[in-house]
Amino acid sequence: MSPKVSIYVAISVSDGVYKHWGVFIDAPREEDKVLLQVAGSDGRFRYELETTDVRQSERLVELLPLYDVDATQINSIKTVASQVAVHNEIRGWNCQDYVLDLLEALENEAIMNSKDAGYKKQRDLLHGKQEGLA
Repeated sequence: MSPKVSIYVAISVSDGVYKHWGVFIDAPREEDKVLLQVAGSDGRFRYELETTDVRQSERLVELLPLYDVDATQINSIKTVASQVAVHNEIRGWNCQDYVLDLLEALENEAIMNSKDAGYKKQRDLLHGKQEGLA
């Protein structure tokens, strides 16, 4: 059985109006720790994979634990993350929407178990943190 890695949502202060969100994979080796995110601004976002341990960032406000997965699934998560649509055509769409879209895609791929009570609780908590909703 392969080791488990923890998946988090990293919430950081940003230069924009809203807090920045990204999905952090806390892999065992430093060089495998990655933040999956979109960077840019309204209408100009792009997918970005950053090799980093977000806990070292002074901008980090919260690290919300979501789910533990087998380490063998890291590459699958990265692939799914790179394929999630970046909706620059939708005014106001941002990194928070991207993270929620990514979680949905990971559920659809059965990487995250949407029936897992702990994960559902954390996902619902995350939904409540989304900013800018009218």
